[in-house]
Amino acid sequence: MKDSKKQIPTDFIDPLKRDDFTSFLRSLTLDMSHEHRYVSITLPVARIDPLAVLEMQEPGGETFYWEHPQEGTSLAAFGSAHSIRATGVNRFQEIAEQAEQIQKKTLSYTAVDDRLAGPLFLGGYSFYDYNVGTPWNRFGAARFFLPNWVLIRQKNRHLITLVIPKQGRRPDEIFDEVLERLTYFITFAGQQRTGSQNAKLQHSEQQANHSDQRRGSSLAEQDTASRQEILCDIGLMGEQERWKRNVEACRDLIRNGEFEKIVIARKLTVSARRPIRPTRLSYVLRERYPDCTTFFYQPETKEGAEPISFVGSTPETLVRFRNDTLSTEGLAGSISRGGSALEDHTLEQKLLHSQKDLNEHQYVVQSIRESLKKLTINVTAPKKPGIKKLKHVQHLHTPIQATLNGKTSIHNAVAELHPTPAVGGFPRDKAVRHIEGIEQVDRGWYASPIGWFHGSGEGNFVVAIRSALLETKRATLYAGCGIVEDSDPETEWQETMMKFSTLLDALVMQSEP
Repeated sequence: MKDSKKQIPTDFIDPLKRDDFTSFLRSLTLDMSHEHRYVSITLPVARIDPLAVLEMQEPGGETFYWEHPQEGTSLAAFGSAHSIRATGVNRFQEIAEQAEQIQKKTLSYTAVDDRLAGPLFLGGYSFYDYNVGTPWNRFGAARFFLPNWVLIRQKNRHLITLVIPKQGRRPDEIFDEVLERLTYFITFAGQQRTGSQNAKLQHSEQQANHSDQRRGSSLAEQDTASRQEILCDIGLMGEQERWKRNVEACRDLIRNGEFEKIVIARKLTVSARRPIRPTRLSYVLRERYPDCTTFFYQPETKEGAEPISFVGSTPETLVRFRNDTLSTEGLAGSISRGGSALEDHTLEQKLLHSQKDLNEHQYVVQSIRESLKKLTINVTAPKKPGIKKLKHVQHLHTPIQATLNGKTSIHNAVAELHPTPAVGGFPRDKAVRHIEGIEQVDRGWYASPIGWFHGSGEGNFVVAIRSALLETKRATLYAGCGIVEDSDPETEWQETMMKFSTLLDALVMQSEP
């Protein structure tokens, strides 16, 4: 192993010279058990933008991206060493059990003491607990993968975890594969490039130059040209009347005492003249919405099939586990942003004093608190909501924290909290039973839990709103509204259009050549 001819930079290779890494490799020789299927190796790496690495990948491999710029956390993963799937009412527990079995079959080494070192599982769930229809069927009701590699950026710390098949391989073969994979990342440390990588980087430089040139033209000209060139066939015929009927049907059920609130969604299909690039769209979203979590998941694409991706930038955390603390939030009740500071403040005050929105928000917070009582101790939340301001919209917002009771897992929490009344209704179970029949929309993974979890018990899931399902030249956008007894169909229609703008604007921007 010491005589390897592969040359890689010192900052990559130094951790591989450590005595404990050599001992780890030697232990693989002594491990005669057939139980261990994978080797996980976590190393510090040079400063790398995880999304930039994903842009360089050939299409087809299972892909996951997650970033919250304000929190300073970013994950990018590619290629599946192992996938786990489940369906039905027990899908959360089945995912937990399958992941635990794979973790037991994985030998791990880390050169750095970090809470996210070691195997990570990334993926998500559908809104409903059964298999979803076309085009969501590649995603399934629950799907996670242990990636071939995952890059992790936590503020100024950068890590990479490699997962390598172990069975039937000698330690020196595993070591050589580690070097081979690390060599690839030299590209992003400014070392060497292959011909195909150079071509991609040159294309990126041309795009950057083109963007500089476009800054000289007027914003109005840019916007008009982009929309005419890229986005077309926005199908709204009859949709507004259908939406009005749906809202009225919900209000009738509420007045009849079926439930107090229900969340219904609609979709908007957009065609593009050029292929939509999910990595480019993710870049635009993370830059425009640094206070949101931008995510991108693409299942593995079989040869000859068209890639399909799920991309979004959500303001809503479903649940986060860190140390002994569970964090979540109530996010319901919305109004637009203003065109000036005074108008924005006026709208904020209108939202804070809207009884309709306050009632809707209270349903969400009350339901979350009741759910957490089963899982945690010492649930805390402010008595009154604050405001969470995003680019196009502002929401009533209540942060909620609780202390874990020592028995609750991230999977228990996701199962208990999904769907929150912010995307389902209140009382939750009664409302959710009516959603599908009213809205006539296959939600797929829209408004569902998407995120990641670690063997240590840590994890983070968001609610996949402000999102779109991407095909090559087609995007299906989703937006929903909470309906209560005095909801106005026209106002709710305008709210969905406001929520669509997150993805519509980003699609226009990513399409620029």
